[in-house]
Amino acid sequence: MREFLLATAPVMIWILTILEGIICVFLFQNYRASKNLMPLFMGLVCAGLTYDALIIAIGAFLPQGLLLALSQVRFISHGVLVPLNILTCGYALHWDGLKLKILYGLTAILSLMGLAAGICRKLEVVEFAGFVRCKSSELSPAWAEGINSLLSYGTVFPLIIFGIIVWIKQKTPFLFLSGLLMFVFAALAPATGNFDLIFYVSMFGECFMVLFFLLYARKSSTAKT
Repeated sequence: MREFLLATAPVMIWILTILEGIICVFLFQNYRASKNLMPLFMGLVCAGLTYDALIIAIGAFLPQGLLLALSQVRFISHGVLVPLNILTCGYALHWDGLKLKILYGLTAILSLMGLAAGICRKLEVVEFAGFVRCKSSELSPAWAEGINSLLSYGTVFPLIIFGIIVWIKQKTPFLFLSGLLMFVFAALAPATGNFDLIFYVSMFGECFMVLFFLLYARKSSTAKT
């Protein structure tokens, strides 16, 4: 399986990038039609993931200096946008008032932490499986790496937990599946000893996550009409 993933990586990353880009457009269209903030937040998360995948896909064609600069933006956008998953959960349950304000405050704090971590992370260029990307170097502060891990997993667990509640109340598993598949693919590479493939295998989980975002957003829009 590892050999297959490595052999198909350059093509597969382009496929994942295009799919995420298409889903992103549909999410923003859903927001424009529904005026519901939930698909907007989903679309922003998807936009950040699409940018992330695109920079990895085109890395081999960029000068090293430009690649480093665009990758720094990639880490910053990831840290700022991924916490929006928390607001997605609140809007899925139709929260308002104090509960929603608390989620906004928590999201703002996590986004600021992600911004600081993204700015302070030190990057290095690596070549892997036919493409070139930037990864965090050993010079990055430990707290920045800790925040990255917190955001990567801490913003997925709410999707699973809230997704179960949504599944029970609204009879749809889509939000739950978005979080579950993201977590499964994020854990799959380290669980099988392929630590160097974490970023690549996680991209499949990201694509499934935003796909189920779209399915849930469309079902929610249909339920209101």
